[in-house]
Amino acid sequence: MICDTSSDEGTSDVEVLEQDKVKLEPVCADSLKTFGIGATKQDTEEEQQYKKKLKQIYVFLARCVSYPFTCKQSWDRGYRYMHINEVVLNKMKDKFKAYLDTAEDKDDNVFRDSVRWFYNDFLKSKRALDMTKSGGYTTKDFQHVFKKKIYQLVCSLPEHQEMSRMNLLSDWIAEYDEIVSQSCDEHDRRVTSTEGQLNKTQLYNLFQKILGVSAFEHRILYNACQLGNTDEQNAAIRRELDNRSERVNSGEKPPFVFIHQDMAAQFREQERKAVKDLQDKLHTNPGKGDMVQLQFDGMDKVGKSLPCKYDFVLNFKIEIEVMEIAGMPGVKSIQPDRKIYCAMDVEAQNSKLLCTSFTSQTNPVWTNKAEFQTRMPLPSIRVRLLAETNNPLLFEGRLLGKIYFKPKPDTMSDRPQWANLDCEVDIGPGGVAGPSGTHILQIKTCVKMDKPENMKLGGMMYIRGTSLWQKWKRRYVVLIQIAPVVFCLCSYKEKQVTPTDMLTLEGYTVSYHTPEPLLHQDGDDERFQFRLVKEGEEIICGVKESEQMQWVNALYRATGQPTRPQKSDAVQGNVVNDIRRAGLDSLISTEPGKVDQDEYYRELQRLTLEHRITIQSTASRGWLSTGQEFALKEYSSRYGIRYLTVHLSYLQELIMYAQRGFVIDPNKFRDEFTNCCNYIQGRTSDDGVWTVTREEFLEFREVRDQLKVLLMNQITHFRHSFPFGRPENALKTTIKLLEQVLTHKLELNVDLDDLFAYVEEEVTSFECRKQTIKCLEQGAYLNYLDISKDVVKEIDPLVSDQPLPCIDDMISLADDCMKFLQDTLDYYTEALKSYDGLVGEMNETFWTLFGVDMESVLRSMECGSPQVLPLFHKLNSYLYTEQELRYGKFHMYLHKVFAPHIVSYLDNKEDSLKDDLEEALNRETWLPGETNEEYSCSAVQEIVAELKDLQKFVADLRWPDRNFADHLQCRVQKTTAEIINYFVSRVILKLQQFPRLQKSSMTTSTVLPDEVCVMINSCVTMRLHANELCGNATSTNNESYCYRTEINEVLTHHLNTMFTHTCEQLSTCLAALLRRISRYDTDSLLSHIFSLVNPKLNIVDPLFSFVRQNNVQIMQEIHKSYSNELLLVWYNSLLGTMCGWLTERENIDLHHFQLVAISTILRNLFNEFSSQGLTEDELRGATYRMIHNRIEYEETMNIEYTRDYNYDYNYETSNGDNNQHVEHVNSDDG
Repeated sequence: MICDTSSDEGTSDVEVLEQDKVKLEPVCADSLKTFGIGATKQDTEEEQQYKKKLKQIYVFLARCVSYPFTCKQSWDRGYRYMHINEVVLNKMKDKFKAYLDTAEDKDDNVFRDSVRWFYNDFLKSKRALDMTKSGGYTTKDFQHVFKKKIYQLVCSLPEHQEMSRMNLLSDWIAEYDEIVSQSCDEHDRRVTSTEGQLNKTQLYNLFQKILGVSAFEHRILYNACQLGNTDEQNAAIRRELDNRSERVNSGEKPPFVFIHQDMAAQFREQERKAVKDLQDKLHTNPGKGDMVQLQFDGMDKVGKSLPCKYDFVLNFKIEIEVMEIAGMPGVKSIQPDRKIYCAMDVEAQNSKLLCTSFTSQTNPVWTNKAEFQTRMPLPSIRVRLLAETNNPLLFEGRLLGKIYFKPKPDTMSDRPQWANLDCEVDIGPGGVAGPSGTHILQIKTCVKMDKPENMKLGGMMYIRGTSLWQKWKRRYVVLIQIAPVVFCLCSYKEKQVTPTDMLTLEGYTVSYHTPEPLLHQDGDDERFQFRLVKEGEEIICGVKESEQMQWVNALYRATGQPTRPQKSDAVQGNVVNDIRRAGLDSLISTEPGKVDQDEYYRELQRLTLEHRITIQSTASRGWLSTGQEFALKEYSSRYGIRYLTVHLSYLQELIMYAQRGFVIDPNKFRDEFTNCCNYIQGRTSDDGVWTVTREEFLEFREVRDQLKVLLMNQITHFRHSFPFGRPENALKTTIKLLEQVLTHKLELNVDLDDLFAYVEEEVTSFECRKQTIKCLEQGAYLNYLDISKDVVKEIDPLVSDQPLPCIDDMISLADDCMKFLQDTLDYYTEALKSYDGLVGEMNETFWTLFGVDMESVLRSMECGSPQVLPLFHKLNSYLYTEQELRYGKFHMYLHKVFAPHIVSYLDNKEDSLKDDLEEALNRETWLPGETNEEYSCSAVQEIVAELKDLQKFVADLRWPDRNFADHLQCRVQKTTAEIINYFVSRVILKLQQFPRLQKSSMTTSTVLPDEVCVMINSCVTMRLHANELCGNATSTNNESYCYRTEINEVLTHHLNTMFTHTCEQLSTCLAALLRRISRYDTDSLLSHIFSLVNPKLNIVDPLFSFVRQNNVQIMQEIHKSYSNELLLVWYNSLLGTMCGWLTERENIDLHHFQLVAISTILRNLFNEFSSQGLTEDELRGATYRMIHNRIEYEETMNIEYTRDYNYDYNYETSNGDNNQHVEHVNSDDG
């Protein structure tokens, strides 16, 4: 039995639309409004035309997406993250604030301080809010700002043995990420839905949103343009290229005015090359993307000779599944226990025999599939039902029944079908009832046959031709693609691999044909005709109504004819007529070469970039996604968009968005501008064929000027354009790009033929640097105005007596300026190093602006006011530490402005020091106060501190003018010496006038007053500080003066004066004792009378008690470094008094009592001062030896007389004396 399992060859466009008609009718009218047809009155004509224009662009773009062949999608260049908006920023603020509230007890103070800075100075700043509004910054940019801060802190920390700095940095970054991840997990991942490669459906959906096309409108356009049919799209491309090539070869004048007269011929050559490149790509890469590339056999002959029917083959895949047998209980001729099975093979082909598994007769069910490969378009598959047998002569089982299946290509029915078997045995009542009352067997099968990719269409038709198929006969005809642009029409017979006849369709045109009565009968289904026509050849074909449009469209694509065949109104479908009445056919039938594709591309590019930057949540920074870039490249390549149009329009759009405040990557600016420059200069063409129109050149010059203004504005406002140095290296790239824009300057000159030529003018690097510095200077001016707006108000000439900022405001402003410049160095140093000295010149400009306001404030203040000094010290210290600013213009200006203030301040300071010293001396009580190491008065501490501050003030000036610096140093040291000298002189005067130290007040019970000790200590302290305060001052003219030597000599003299005066006053008691002893002078009349009284030596006891008490006072109250010196002076003063008394009696012999008293005094003084630490060499001076010699002389002269007298003396120091002269004096005592 023969079973035809083929279904219809396909569903036509009319049938598809008819099937959707019922579902689409309610919304069809509203949707058609978007095409500009049936719009409401509220829509203006311009809006209607614009909507129609967008739909036309979508038609062209959809064709590019459906059949891409010029380029392919690539992966995104890098990770694209979602940009941070204001909502996410507020969440981050809340998380960091919560962390700071709960982290007070943590040990990691440095990290907590970093988080506090990040929260207060960054997240809450206006610049962070502006970053969220620009739509170009992500959490990675925020992390970079935080990482930059903690990196500076980590580098400032000492290296720890247990943890390195990098490990600490990694731990802090991880802790930061933990805080951030709690608030914006969804913003910290890569956006893969729109950034990766997109399939066709995703691209359709993307551009539907961009161009405002609804899903319903897309479905209509998809079906009408046959976007899913690769053959239709391939044919459309070939027609477009043919039309484009025809226009180029027609020799018509190009619609452009070029900048050079030779470019008109180059333009035609350029177009020919572009068309040929597209044709080559179409031949070598047909339909890349989702489509499977066609594989052709024997195509190396194509183009050299006409193909023959043996040059190619068709490969078909057949699947057959036997599921069930019905009617087996009626078979009586085999035993019930015999197993049954099915065997399958392809006739007329040496194919292997495939069998199912064995099964019982009671349950004849299988799940086996058989697959066959064949080259026959009309194969015959034989299926036999067999039963196992014991006959050794039979290679197979016993045949029970068979059936022949004749599938046709592309029969993809998945529905199982029942078919009757041709039975070879008798079937009893248990079988299936047949149509004639007999019983038969039935088989349930599913047969599929896939067509190869190069078989475009096939089916039964009536066909007649002039040279081929000369009889009107029903044949099986197949449309085969044997090369990218070569198609053949072949006829086949059943079970044949090679076609019986073949027709190459090159040069043929297809059209609908009115049925000829002689070529069909009324009962024939194949009465719907079309014809193929070529010079001297006509072929008429008749098919079913459902297949007519399908065959015509397939042949239309194969022939590549310029116009699509049209049916008469009588044969048009209802839905097609509705679409035509709606005006949709005008969008579909518009030829790409007859519209301004450059204008369409500009609009498409503009809308795509607008959707990318303003609508998508990705931080694109001007970069298109992979799918968007792929679609635009395919569009521009296919429709011949000029190179400069692509890049100039893109660059212009980027400039516009950058001017609106959106973040655009400077690298994208650089790439687009470089492409434009290279093309205009002919660097992109390998063969030297390139053309530039006048409009393109003028547009390029305009865009270049716009880019120049934009770049200069971004450099001027670099802190706002690239906040915190983000995007990375953006400022550096912008400076380099500005140099590139300024370096390549092109202008137009009119030549003799009234055409345009370009001239390239080189701009030196020095001029580029000058322009960059100008921008930075303007930026410094604007930044300074922004910082100082709260301090320095704009002066209104109509208002008088406007308040000026005070010096405290200027100090606060100086702090803000230093913080601002430090922030600039932290984030922009690498970029500003593009030119040497760029940072220094920008900072000099910034501080110069500050100097103008500072000078106005200083003019309003008294010269030399101490209030201006903190400002000077702050600025001077900062400028001295900055290498770029040290001894620069502003630094020198600062010293010049403050020099009069410094001099006046020193003048006032000198006067104030003297006044303060006089006031301190007047109020000084000279009483010992709190214990201090120097035992001096409070006035000394104050004066020394002020003198040190004054010298530190001068040293901190670091004055650049060496002569003036030496002058200030000498002046301060001179002032210091004068103050010290004046102080000591006044103390000496106070000492000399001190009442309790006068001779009239001096008794043996007197102790050196504490006030006198304080005075002495004060002078000693000044003497000690003089070495530090008065150093060597050397000037540049080799004149040096040592104030330290001079003041040391003066102070030494003053101290000697003080010591001498004090000791002379203390020696008054000894002088009084000597006057008492003078009554025993031998030349006196009363000496004999006093001698009769038997005088006692106890009269010297008060003197020794007086000496001991004052020695203790001196050792305890006088400065340790000068106490021994004062004791020595006093000791010498006492000896001098004794020596003077003996000198007066040089010619008189001493009374024996006087001799004993003098000896006792000398002995005890020696012992007392020796016990206080004076050395023997110091005690046995010249005066001591003189006295000692006189005593020895007197003892020698009066030795006999002295033995007769013995004076009572019980002073405690007389016992145990071991001095030689005392033993000598008393050696003869009884």
